Amino acid sequence: MKSESFVSVVLNTQLTSNELTSKLNQIHELLDANYTDYEILIVSKGPYRDVPRVSSIDQTLKAIPCVRLLQLSGCVHDDIVWAAGLENAIGDFVVLFDHLTDPVEVIHTAVDKCKSGFDVVVGVSNQSIPPVYKFLRETATRILTAIDYHIPKNSTGLRCLSRRAVNAVTDTGRFHHQFYMRIQKTGYPIAELVYEPLCENQVKNSIVYGFRNLVRLMVFNSSRPLRWMSIIGTLGSFSALLFAIYSIVVNMIDGHVVQGWTTTILFMSILFMMQFIMLAFFGEYLSRLLDDRSEQAAYSVVFEKKSAVMVNKDRVNVLSKSTAEEPNLVQTGRDR
Repeated sequence: MKSESFVSVVLNTQLTSNELTSKLNQIHELLDANYTDYEILIVSKGPYRDVPRVSSIDQTLKAIPCVRLLQLSGCVHDDIVWAAGLENAIGDFVVLFDHLTDPVEVIHTAVDKCKSGFDVVVGVSNQSIPPVYKFLRETATRILTAIDYHIPKNSTGLRCLSRRAVNAVTDTGRFHHQFYMRIQKTGYPIAELVYEPLCENQVKNSIVYGFRNLVRLMVFNSSRPLRWMSIIGTLGSFSALLFAIYSIVVNMIDGHVVQGWTTTILFMSILFMMQFIMLAFFGEYLSRLLDDRSEQAAYSVVFEKKSAVMVNKDRVNVLSKSTAEEPNLVQTGRDR
C-alpha cells in the first residue's frame, strides 16, 4: 500500500546527461511505487548566460512525471543551491539527494526513519577512508564541536527533513555558509542513517576541500575563532616581552649580543607567523561582515520548468479517514 505522505527529492546539478535521466527514472520508479504524492526538484545554478536555451532536460520533463527544474541566475555556493531547493520543495518530507554518490533505495529508508520520530536524518558513509584523512577529519570534528556544530562521524550530504524541520531552517535568516549548521540547530531530534555510497571516488574526501569547509564553517558560523586568535596574539605579545627582558639581562651580564642572533630570527619568524594567521582570520571576518551587510537576496530564480504530468488526475483532496494508518511521529501531514 502506498504512503499518503508527500515526498520531495531535491537534486543539485548543472549537467543534463543520459546518466542524470537514468537516475531520474530510478527515483521516479521508487517514489511511484511507495508514495501517492511526490516530486523531484532539480536545482541548477548559473550563470544563466552559459545555460543552453534548448537542452535534453526538456525531453526528460516530457517523459518523466512530477519533475521540476529550478534554474538559478548566478553561480552561487552549494549551500545556497540546497537551501533554494529546500525552500521551494512542497513535500511533507524533503530529501537532499546526491545523484552521483547516493543509491536510490536510501530515499525510502531515510523517509521511514524520519517518520519514526526523527525530524532530521543525516546520512553517514560506511566506506573506509585513508588514515591521514581520517586523522585530519577527527581533528576537524573536535574543532567544529568547540563552536557547537555537532555532526556525525563520516557524514555525507544526504539529509531528510520533516516539514516542521524545513520550516525551522527556512525561517531563520540567511543561508550563505550556514545551511548545514542551521539544519543541525533546528532543535528537533536527529538520527544517523548508515549506508554505502555508490562510488568511493565520487565522495569528496579531499584534504584541501575539507580544510576549506572547516575554515568556512568556523568563520561564518561562530565568533569563537576570533577569540582564539586574540588569545594567540596575547600569548605572542607576552612571549615577546619575556624575550625582550631576557635579551636585556643577557646583554647586561655577558655583553655578547651576537650569540642570540639565531634565536632572535627564529622567534621573530614565529611571531610573524602568528600575525599572518590572525590577519587571515580578520580578513575572513571582514568578508563575513560585508556579506551580512549586503541587501542582495541569497539567490534569484530565472525560470522554472515542470513535467507534463505533475499530479494524479484521479486523486481528489478528500480523505475517507481523519488519521493515517501508517505511523508518523514527526507530526508532518495529517497524522497529528
